[in-house]
Amino acid sequence: MDATSSSQAASIATAFALFPYPAALLAPDSSVLAANPAFLKLLAAEADCINRQVCDVFSCTTHCKDDLSGRVQDAITEALQKKEPSQFRVASTVFGEGDGDTGSAQWLFTHSPILNDVGGVTLILQTCFQVLSIGEIVGLEDTTGGNPVDEHARPNVEPTRRTVPNSDHASGLLSNDERTRMRLVFDQAPGFMAILVGPSLTYDVVNKAYYQLVGHRDLVGRPVREALPELAGQGYFELLDEVASKKEPFVGHEMEVRFQRTPNSPLEQIFIDLLFQPILEPDGTFIGIFIQGHDVTGRVHAQKALNESNERWRVAVEGSRDGVWDWNVLTNEVIYSKRWKEILGYDESELQDRFSTWRELLHPEDRDVVLEKMNTAARDDVPFHVEYRLKCKDGSWKWVLSRGIVVARDDRTALRLAGTMSDISGKKESEEAIWRHASFDALTGLPNRRLFRDRLEQEIKNAERSRTSMAVMFIDLDRFKEVNDLLGHDAGDRLLKEASARLRSCIRASDTVARLGGDEFTVILPDLSDNAHLEQVAEKIIHFISLPFQVNGDAAYISASIGITVYPRDAKDAEELIRNADQAMYAAKNAGRSRLRFFTRAMQKDAQMRLRLARDLRSALSKRQLHAFFQPIVDLKTNSIVKAEALLRWEHPTRGWISPTLFIPLAEETGLIHSIGDWILGEAVAYSKKWTKHLGRPFEISVNRSPVEFMVGSSDFAWRHIFADGGLDGCGISVEITEGVLLNASSHVAETLLQFRDAGIHVALDDFGTGYSSMSYLLNLHIDYLKIDQSFVRDIVNNRGSQTIAETMIVMAHRLGMKVIAEGVENQEQAAFLREASCDFGQGYLFERPLPATKFEELLESGPIAVLQEAASTPKPRTSVHRRDDGSLVGI
Repeated sequence: MDATSSSQAASIATAFALFPYPAALLAPDSSVLAANPAFLKLLAAEADCINRQVCDVFSCTTHCKDDLSGRVQDAITEALQKKEPSQFRVASTVFGEGDGDTGSAQWLFTHSPILNDVGGVTLILQTCFQVLSIGEIVGLEDTTGGNPVDEHARPNVEPTRRTVPNSDHASGLLSNDERTRMRLVFDQAPGFMAILVGPSLTYDVVNKAYYQLVGHRDLVGRPVREALPELAGQGYFELLDEVASKKEPFVGHEMEVRFQRTPNSPLEQIFIDLLFQPILEPDGTFIGIFIQGHDVTGRVHAQKALNESNERWRVAVEGSRDGVWDWNVLTNEVIYSKRWKEILGYDESELQDRFSTWRELLHPEDRDVVLEKMNTAARDDVPFHVEYRLKCKDGSWKWVLSRGIVVARDDRTALRLAGTMSDISGKKESEEAIWRHASFDALTGLPNRRLFRDRLEQEIKNAERSRTSMAVMFIDLDRFKEVNDLLGHDAGDRLLKEASARLRSCIRASDTVARLGGDEFTVILPDLSDNAHLEQVAEKIIHFISLPFQVNGDAAYISASIGITVYPRDAKDAEELIRNADQAMYAAKNAGRSRLRFFTRAMQKDAQMRLRLARDLRSALSKRQLHAFFQPIVDLKTNSIVKAEALLRWEHPTRGWISPTLFIPLAEETGLIHSIGDWILGEAVAYSKKWTKHLGRPFEISVNRSPVEFMVGSSDFAWRHIFADGGLDGCGISVEITEGVLLNASSHVAETLLQFRDAGIHVALDDFGTGYSSMSYLLNLHIDYLKIDQSFVRDIVNNRGSQTIAETMIVMAHRLGMKVIAEGVENQEQAAFLREASCDFGQGYLFERPLPATKFEELLESGPIAVLQEAASTPKPRTSVHRRDDGSLVGI
């Protein structure tokens, strides 16, 4: 800083003791040149802060709760760049003041540049004054308005002790040079300022803001009573005399004063915040009065208008039965009105007046949205308007509508928000009822066509966004019309309700089942990884719908035909997906009902092949393409072949040997399984008769019977006639069934098994232990053989669990009077363990793979010992092993 600036700063610094509020003089480099006692007291700083960076002083003080150094530096930089005052505000609580009841008290920091003759910044005056923010509203429970109170209430206001050299009072408190420099400082300071000296209280220093307040007239050198005669009768002369006599400061808040600002004009009403501070010699002798204040007329008028608005608002709110809230952002306190608490079922004395109280009552699903809207209102100063749910005292949730606005803020953030809360639970219930009527089926409670379409559109968007697959099922209830016509519409409605419940039980919570109308339903399945889940759900639906419905004491039977389409593989819009699923459903219905069909271009080639195979299968029997193969079943004690299992093979003229896993399901779907089953039974009867005669003892052959064959009783009679026509005693044939047949056993199944027993046909339970059949079926139904599934035999030598299961099965079967056959025996160790466990029979590659009839007959002629020795010494080459959908072995 140059010599001129140093001299200017020294002269100004001598007058700093006159400032009643915190002030500091700064160099352009932000170093402190001077600081008055109020500044040092506010920051709890020492006198050695002179020549330090002002930001360091702020950052090092322990009296300030927040680090304001950054904001101070920003304000100084702005003042230097713009060459005009820069301000910011902070809450009074930052300096440990205030009781937290209101957020309106603030500290106003002003940084005013002092310019030289050429417009350069030579000094910066930093002042800090405590003010009230405009926008404070009257508490809703206090409608008195609250008049300003004149009292000694300002902090850090004390009589100022003169520290400048003594001078002649008549010539003023300051020298001409000091007065000029003080005037320069005063003009940069916020608010109006003046210094009165001597017993007559003569104006010695007056700043620009003071002239603007009282009107431009000559003041300096004139006593106050002479300069402002209009103040007579307003009480201000008496206040000045009292300050001079008592030597105590006076603070007034929003005081009314009337000035005649121009000659011959009427008195103009003005409101001011005012400080009269006595200036004393070190020995206590009165010298003068320092006057400082702010014109708050605009604030008072705004407050009055706000009070009137608040009163009108309060009356309107009370009439509308809304609750009211008032949030102090700085303290996080919220005033909740009595009605606000009543809406939620609380008494007026309940609930703490904290922001956290309201936040904890928010519904978890609404919390994020509501808090975001509240934060947006506080940040952007926009109205707050949101519907959400709050938890009532009784634990229920109530819909409310909250409206609010920012009613006080500083230059950075909102300080207070206030608003209302309306009970809209009745409105929401009405909207819910209307929406449900428009969106849900009245009979079943399922989403209707409209809501299904909306959800489908939404799931398509979700799948596109997440790049996942989803599927649509179209379900038609087969033979529902017959039930409806036979039993009546009431019975039909009850059946539809029960069918809807069964459909819901088959899907996930994230899936949607809807009723389009009549007996047509749809299912939306989002978030799919593959088709396996689709098939499982569809099969589950088919199964549950096929179970009998009890209607009016009668058992009604229907089935479900299901069409399935997948997004985005088949289509990318809702209309096409619905059309594809509908077409696939009709394909399922045309294929025999009670089944599912996919609409998928990726599976189109396979579907065409299955269609051709199904067509070729229809003529395979007549063209002698089907063959009966036989696999030996060995007595583990005598090592002799005691029986065989007949297995079906198809030699296609162009495709060669077709896997049974492909053509057996086709035979079941097309109904060809009945004629094919009769044919394989006829082959088994013929060869059993032939080999019985050849061996001179009964030779039994097992035949697998499909679960589909049990659903149709027409072939049972044909089976019995085959025995009669073949002249074979029934003991030469056994029927193998799976646990699935027993699981869904009806009276028809039990009756069929009894008919087999009466005809001398043995029954073998195949793949035992892999299904879910009840043990009671083993007691109640006629079972002769129990076949241990090869999954248990495979690791029976090394797995203790498999050993225990196998041993338990053998003991249980023997106790129930059944023989035991172990499937999948492949080595001598397995055979030895089973023999030791008293297993009756073994079947597997250790003995022989399935063979054509001629080869099997040669095997029989070779003798039992030779067969076992050959199997043990020469391992047989492995061939393809398959298992039918119903669980029966179909290996080749």
